[in-house]
Amino acid sequence: MARILITGFEPFADFKKNISQEIVQQFPSSLILQDPWSKLRQHAMESIDLDVEKMVLTVDEQGSSTVSNLLEEGLQWDAIVHIGLCSSCDLPRIETLAQNRIEMRIPDNSGRQILSSTISDSGDLSVILPVNSWTNLPWSVDCEVSKDAGTFVCNETLYRSLKSLQDQENHHIPCLFVHFPVEEKCSVEKASDFLHEILQRMFFRPVLSVVGGLLWRDGTYMVARRKIGELHAGKWEFPGGKVEKNESKISAIKREMMEEFGWKVSASPSIGTWYHSLPDIEIALHIMPLQIELADLNDQTLWTSHDAILWRNLDDESPLEWLGNDRMVVEWMRENNYNG
Repeated sequence: MARILITGFEPFADFKKNISQEIVQQFPSSLILQDPWSKLRQHAMESIDLDVEKMVLTVDEQGSSTVSNLLEEGLQWDAIVHIGLCSSCDLPRIETLAQNRIEMRIPDNSGRQILSSTISDSGDLSVILPVNSWTNLPWSVDCEVSKDAGTFVCNETLYRSLKSLQDQENHHIPCLFVHFPVEEKCSVEKASDFLHEILQRMFFRPVLSVVGGLLWRDGTYMVARRKIGELHAGKWEFPGGKVEKNESKISAIKREMMEEFGWKVSASPSIGTWYHSLPDIEIALHIMPLQIELADLNDQTLWTSHDAILWRNLDDESPLEWLGNDRMVVEWMRENNYNG
């Protein structure tokens, strides 16, 4: 069984209640988490039994240090989620950066009001989770990914927890902060459902759905080389990119080929899916046969991510520095005598 700590805050300033406290108090003490990427993943993963420890923090220096002090005393959880109220927010916000800064427009609940100060000498601290990879799945509510947790006690709490995990060399323990707007903009029930979805994404490795374009010409297939300055520079691939939320695979590959080459193409359904793993995520690569509708293949002025293309025969086994699992696509085509 996995263990998680979820913390909220008591009311502060002129607020008579704090939605984060209400979420924590009514959130279940145990959950069964299901893989949210089960339809994309190559192999099924078992559900996870989750024990939820809950805590309401005071809105002051003591509250901001409560979890970090427990970590320094040797307590551990498999994950930590701090939640708090953002009165100026319209949507829930997943915070991915803790600023090394305190600037209080109002006093905290102990009367402390620091106008400008750093928290430590370590600089800003980032959340280690691949949060941007979570957005390819639909959420139950609209939300934002943010790098601005403010400069009040919420940010201070996240910072102190991340700093303690760093100091204790517990970098593998994920910790993040979620801001919720006032209850009139997001009910406790909707906020709790959203928090449940976050927990599922935290405990299961993300699967990114990616499309790659397969072009044939005179019995040869095309691959493209990533240019210098791009991620995976120098590697050869079937060009394409990730499928955005609410986007079909066909729409995605048409968009990607226009963005990366300036080529207008039509596309057919995927001929198959190939899988490989990166450090933080898994990739599901869907290969989409393409037909050129409008393009000058020799004009590189509109190319944004590649610096060369190559047309290869299926029986050409000369080495290429392939990206990911793209080489396996060629092997499959060769084994199945696929010729477009």
